[in-house]
Formats: sequence, structure tokens, C-alpha cells
Amino acid sequence: MKSLRDLIAAVRVTPEERHAECAERCMELLCDSERAPGVRLGEHEEAAIEAERRRWEHEPPVSQP
Repeated sequence: MKSLRDLIAAVRVTPEERHAECAERCMELLCDSERAPGVRLGEHEEAAIEAERRRWEHEPPVSQP
């Protein structure tokens, strides 16, 4: 169960930050075979995921207006 502090912090997150956090969690899951053991990917799919993971590692943070 989340604390009140966690819930208030979640409300204050911008849509861009929320999208980035969601995408990051998805990439972590896709790259972690222990957390997603049912995923059976071919070489092409694994290469695409690895390329996307690298892009996320080197992408500059979202700037605030």
C-alpha cells in the first residue's frame, strides 16, 4: 500500500514524466528475462529491444517549459 506522501508525489508528476516512467518500466521488463520468462523472442525482436534500450539510456531528459 502506498503512503500518502507517495500518492501526493504521483499527482504532481507531469504527463511527460509519467509517460517516460511508464516507458522505462516497460523497457526494463522487456530486457529482464527473469521478470518476463514467458517472452520468447527471436533475434530480430531482441535486437530491436536492445536498440531501443540503448536509445533510452542516451536520450537527454525531457526539458520542462
